[in-house]
Amino acid sequence: MKIKKMLGAGMIAVCFMTGCANPMVAIYDNDIKIASNTNSYNLNNYEQTAEDGHFTASVEKMEGMDTIWVFDAEEDKSLDITYVINVSAGKMKLVLINPKGDVSNIAECDTEMSEPIQSTLNVESGNNRIKIVAGENTKFDIEVSIQEGEFKELG
Repeated sequence: MKIKKMLGAGMIAVCFMTGCANPMVAIYDNDIKIASNTNSYNLNNYEQTAEDGHFTASVEKMEGMDTIWVFDAEEDKSLDITYVINVSAGKMKLVLINPKGDVSNIAECDTEMSEPIQSTLNVESGNNRIKIVAGENTKFDIEVSIQEGEFKELG
């Protein structure tokens, strides 16, 4: 009987510990969750603008993922993208999700970038999305410019 009580107490302790884990942190390396049509995040103290092909944000704390850009392409095409990411705590990445749900990294960062990066974004016919994915307690500033598609605000 004593063994059953100890075993029961141990199982309760394990349940409490797993219940306290932060589910937002587990998203960072999970492409299946990232590719989903949902957004899941903790977001605190932020300022942002999303207009005219340009997105900027200064975020004090983020964990999880949020969509910042959508583009319904009529055909496969290449778009110019320019971005600067400065991470002062944690880690974050900018990912492109194609219409098939494939996830590709545009940038992954845990430090400051010294210069803006300009590259080509190859989008496929259909719904393409860009998400910010942040690890635990990530603090960052970001600027992204793409002349087509629509930027969305965080939150």
